[in-house]
Amino acid sequence: MASDSRRLSILTAQEIDDLYGLPRFTEDDRRLYFDLSPTERELVDSVFTISVAVHLVLQLGYFKAKRQFFIYELDAVTEDLGHILRRYFPARAMAAIKAHSRSTRLEQQQVILKLFGYRPCDTAAKEELVLKAQRIAMLSTQPVFILREVFQYLTNQRIVAPGYTYLQDMVGRIVSGERLRITRLLGQALTTAVEQQLEALLQADEGMYRISILKHEPKDFSYGELRQEVGRRKFFQQLYEFGQTFLASAGLSNESVKYYASLVQFYTVYKLQRMAVQTARL
Repeated sequence: MASDSRRLSILTAQEIDDLYGLPRFTEDDRRLYFDLSPTERELVDSVFTISVAVHLVLQLGYFKAKRQFFIYELDAVTEDLGHILRRYFPARAMAAIKAHSRSTRLEQQQVILKLFGYRPCDTAAKEELVLKAQRIAMLSTQPVFILREVFQYLTNQRIVAPGYTYLQDMVGRIVSGERLRITRLLGQALTTAVEQQLEALLQADEGMYRISILKHEPKDFSYGELRQEVGRRKFFQQLYEFGQTFLASAGLSNESVKYYASLVQFYTVYKLQRMAVQTARL
């Protein structure tokens, strides 16, 4: 999952921009997000230079909107800067605003984190995040589900979300790890009889692969169709009983079971026959 080409495609470009893109405020947005509480106003008033104070108001507003910090060029935030100047520093012109240094930016970020009771996603927080994501993956290995739950967890814990590419890579590792965990458990639980029955599903019987039987409902309630249903039930009975026991012991949620079951419709026999054996059996 390290290279760009192998990263999971989880969110659309628009969704990524909604989360991580520089805020694009309307005038109503500016009135809302750049409104300062008494504590915030006191903080801004304690700053010695107008330029630094304006950048602090800007970062405060952006953090309120997206719970993220941004590196920006002055040209990209001119309208927001203009609003802040007119509202809080009407005697000052835009020429007084200079690009702030990295040290000033980082210092202001620490101040804002403390003010809102947030913390950065440092090494310790990332370790906690991975453990949480692993637990989420036992409910569902759908990447978008894991990512949404991770964002909810970060919000609840008041942690600034790490970059999207980091989360892509983490979710990819979590999904692979969960599938590996289940396939290992499956390999330990399989009996010879069940192995043979699983292999038989990928073999043709009278011109039709047996796994294809799972993909078709009876056409009607005729005697012939009902006889086929009885035969199908007998054939799958042992697998069904094994599946009931195994899925419970593996700790999978009903949602996750439904997800894996849906793959029967998704994968062709051709693809299943070319997968790793344990993955195909799962």
